[in-house]
Amino acid sequence: MLGAPAGGADAADAAGLPGFKPVPPASMGPALNADGYHVGRIEGNLYWVTDAYYQAMFLSTRHGVVLVDASPAIGTNLLRAIEDVTRASGRPGKVTHLVHSHAHADHIGASVLFGDDVVRIGHRANRELLLRADDPNRPAPKVTFDSRYTLSAGGEQLELAHHGPNHTPDNIYVHAPAYRTLMLVDVVFPGWVPFKNLAISQDIPAWIKAHDVALSYPGTTLVGGHLGRLGSGPTPSCRRSPTAPPARHRWRGTDTRA
Repeated sequence: MLGAPAGGADAADAAGLPGFKPVPPASMGPALNADGYHVGRIEGNLYWVTDAYYQAMFLSTRHGVVLVDASPAIGTNLLRAIEDVTRASGRPGKVTHLVHSHAHADHIGASVLFGDDVVRIGHRANRELLLRADDPNRPAPKVTFDSRYTLSAGGEQLELAHHGPNHTPDNIYVHAPAYRTLMLVDVVFPGWVPFKNLAISQDIPAWIKAHDVALSYPGTTLVGGHLGRLGSGPTPSCRRSPTAPPARHRWRGTDTRA
């Protein structure tokens, strides 16, 4: 999936199989370190970490770290990535808040790493789904909201919003307005086509509508939750006008078609 050997298309044709092209280098994202992760600054005190397949985002504050998602695929490398950043900046490295983008285990299944003291935050439906799942690796959030929630910690701020169901009933938009960044998981995959079956999204019309909602946010960076690169954009010229046809939405490096 992440690449093809030289001459792969010719070999496939010779075997009577469909041809394919290698994954473009621009879709691959930055190289991983020896421990198998990359951590980088988005802007200011906002960072992201990836294992080239999953992504998390965290905000370094004067009082600790606000983490968005905890994928078990990244696992304890989340702790290493946060330590890398906070050790260099001299800020506290303890994760004080953990935001759940949605209930799926592949994105929050390492929540248990952060113990009982962390403040877990999610949509009201997120709590309901996790209480039903009764998974010890995914404790249900104690702080919930219905439509909007402002998370303020250590002089930093995230705006959480629920604009209705899309990928899941509880999937939320996490906006860092000071750093012009939106995190929306399992909807847009920068540099890639959508996953098979639209990433098993549960409400397809609402999943398509979520692209327009994402484009309505002012910003320059998108954290999509998957794969090894960020999205950049949308630019003002890419925003949809009320009369534009709903055929294509663009973030730079991204082309998603309804």
